[in-house]
Amino acid sequence: MRLVVLLATLLGVAWYAFVVSAKLDERAVLAHYEAQRHAVLSRDPEALCRLLGSKLQARVQTRMSGITETATVDKEQACELLRQQQLFFEDVGDKAGGMLTIEYEQQVRRIDLAANGKSATVEVVSTLKMGETFMQILSTSTERLERWLGRVQVVDMEVQNRVHWRPGALADPQKYFIAR
Repeated sequence: MRLVVLLATLLGVAWYAFVVSAKLDERAVLAHYEAQRHAVLSRDPEALCRLLGSKLQARVQTRMSGITETATVDKEQACELLRQQQLFFEDVGDKAGGMLTIEYEQQVRRIDLAANGKSATVEVVSTLKMGETFMQILSTSTERLERWLGRVQVVDMEVQNRVHWRPGALADPQKYFIAR
């Protein structure tokens, strides 16, 4: 009898883990982007990494100073880029003589849930501003999200970034940064 109860419990847990918790809905998608927003504003690259799936494939096109660069990265590479970005923010903040202020806005434009409820394709537009006018990163992305064991993660993305910046801001930081 114990064996039957144990087997039924294990089957119930497996059913929940692989069927129920794998379903993706609009609320879960929006919660994912709220977690992303919080991680950006908290300057937490590790929290951002946890939002990426282990099989992530990201195609990123970045235009800055008239030059366009294209790269394809996996999760490990994307996480390293996020860590480097955070170090850059800290370095620039130190050079500016104060804390580098960050503003982040995002707008989820469209959510297309798959008929089977296992994935969603999402169009997102975001703006990251550093300092008052030192740097702006305008991003438009199409991302495919999947839910695995209750966690919503990005597994595929196509991103276009436009970066505007004023390198001369470090020479006159009072114009561009707010000292803390």
